[in-house]
Amino acid sequence: MKGKTVQCDWKSALQKKPSPCDRYKHTCIICRGFVYLYGGRNCTSLKDFWRYNIVRNEWEMLDCSRNGPGELEEHSMVAYKGTLYIFGGMVDSAFTQAKTPLWIYDIDSARWTECRNVPAETESSAPTNRKGHSAVVYHSSMYIYGGYFGIRGISQEFWTFHFDTRKWQCVPTPPHNTGPGPRHGHSAVVYRTGMYLFGGLMGLSEQKDLWKWDFVSSSWANIRTSQGPPPVVGHASVVFKDSMLIFGGGISNSSPHDDLWKYQFHTQMWKKLSLPTKANFSPKMYHCILGIGVDFQTTSDFTNTFPSHRKGKQNDPQQLVPVPKHTRFCNYFRQQPAYRAFSNEESDAIEMKTFSSPLEPRGFCAFQTTSEAELDPNGAASLLSKDKSLPLFVSSEEETFAAAQIVGEEEETDCQHATAVDEVSRDTNVLLLIGGKPLSSFSEISFWQMEFERL
Repeated sequence: MKGKTVQCDWKSALQKKPSPCDRYKHTCIICRGFVYLYGGRNCTSLKDFWRYNIVRNEWEMLDCSRNGPGELEEHSMVAYKGTLYIFGGMVDSAFTQAKTPLWIYDIDSARWTECRNVPAETESSAPTNRKGHSAVVYHSSMYIYGGYFGIRGISQEFWTFHFDTRKWQCVPTPPHNTGPGPRHGHSAVVYRTGMYLFGGLMGLSEQKDLWKWDFVSSSWANIRTSQGPPPVVGHASVVFKDSMLIFGGGISNSSPHDDLWKYQFHTQMWKKLSLPTKANFSPKMYHCILGIGVDFQTTSDFTNTFPSHRKGKQNDPQQLVPVPKHTRFCNYFRQQPAYRAFSNEESDAIEMKTFSSPLEPRGFCAFQTTSEAELDPNGAASLLSKDKSLPLFVSSEEETFAAAQIVGEEEETDCQHATAVDEVSRDTNVLLLIGGKPLSSFSEISFWQMEFERL
């Protein structure tokens, strides 16, 4: 099947108050149906912690006064098993230069823990404070690359943090396999057994190189292509189906780009997706992008299993029973694979259209689709929000039942619209663009969305 012309269209989603102020160099993550946002920079470094309810389109400020981080910018945040991990981003000082800044937030108990290394916090046993690094999750570990130390320069250190033991380990690389070298302001994503790192700032020079770290062979490989994005720093990336999407960024001290690029992992080819100019849309640097929907992937494997609830041994794929109807998702489960590989023709056959009107702020209906790489990739269930907007998707059974506890209290009328949008909405995916520089002229955070409809 021939792919249609791909056209991208950003639409502003007005935010209800209270809401975070606009910012850049912040971090966002999706976990259990909510967007979590921490810190960043406006006029000064920020230390506020927010949670965005995707269903209700509402922000809530969370407490971080006890054991939580202070002012942070260019830090990282990942999610694993209902827990958030924030690393780096502290204001430079003699104190922070030798400190390992890692904070853990348990969503269930709403408690912060500062993770201190035992027996000592030294550069040889754990990474010290840095900014502009990348952080990804693979299996039960977080992997951190690069960053800068202020006046001490740029890092090419590669560290892993094991969630179960809460121990750091320097990732060994072969002597002849130097990898991307020292850099910051780059992006990194995980696809299957590889981490893909793009761009960033090396010294005073922006880069456009693409590197792959193979978790199986523990080696770097430089992926050379004839085309692709220009040198950029402060961009953001996310995995969509079997491709990586990269948006924004630019050259330091100049206007950022509004380009949206797609890199296809299997063909190793770049493609620039067309983006119509919007009078009220500003290209962004140091922003966050998040993917909500069945085709946005962060896990490292693929399966065609229909969503289900496990019974018996936790990791036994044979012990499966259907999800009970009392979970009350309007009986709107779809017998379609949560993750599967697509042909090149299918991959290009993407139509993007607006998700909502700029004058009508609307909520989303989604529960954990990205970021928690430990979650079972078997599940994918679409949900319908009560404002008749197109439903998005659930990526795991654990999150399905967590979401059910939230949605289960809604009225019976919440389920009346499922049939009406059945065929229209089952393949909906939404890309969120949150914050970024230049700052918006409004007090609330810049919040844009783009819908992807798979044909």
